[in-house]
Amino acid sequence: MASRDTRREQNQKLFRMGNERLSDVIDDRLPQAARVPFLCECADESCDGRVELDRGQWEIVAAKPNQFVMVPGHARSEGEIVVGALDGYDVVRKPA
Repeated sequence: MASRDTRREQNQKLFRMGNERLSDVIDDRLPQAARVPFLCECADESCDGRVELDRGQWEIVAAKPNQFVMVPGHARSEGEIVVGALDGYDVVRKPA
């Protein structure tokens, strides 16, 4: 059985994969500056939060595989720290 931290990390990876797919689908369909309701990339498997960012903002966070964007106060995995904010959303980093 997977540990709680392992499940949390798996949840974040699933949310990230969903956001990557969303970004791919809208790539040629929306202007770069259009706000997109990306999934909150927190560790809570039942989270239905959204982080509305333009693709450029999201791509800056997603370019670093150990960084995630989430609604402030949402569940984080062990050791994650808030390293910044984008339009009121937390940017967190996992330890290396």
